[in-house]
Amino acid sequence: MVTGGTAARNIVSKIRPKIIVSVACERDLSSGIADVGSIPVIGIINDRPNGPCYNTNVDVNALKKKLENIIMD
Repeated sequence: MVTGGTAARNIVSKIRPKIIVSVACERDLSSGIADVGSIPVIGIINDRPNGPCYNTNVDVNALKKKLENIIMD
């Protein structure tokens, strides 16, 4: 788990995971997905109660459901 797009890109380039689960704002999520190439990405857009990408939240239940779907398939 990392915070921020730059840190995520660095980790992905170092360890080349088989799959990525990402929680981010729309713009960061879409650019990050484009940057990882052929690695599958499960993307979840975060909640932004204070405006664009500031003090964001994640719907933990939505994240849990996505992870359960991955594990069950």
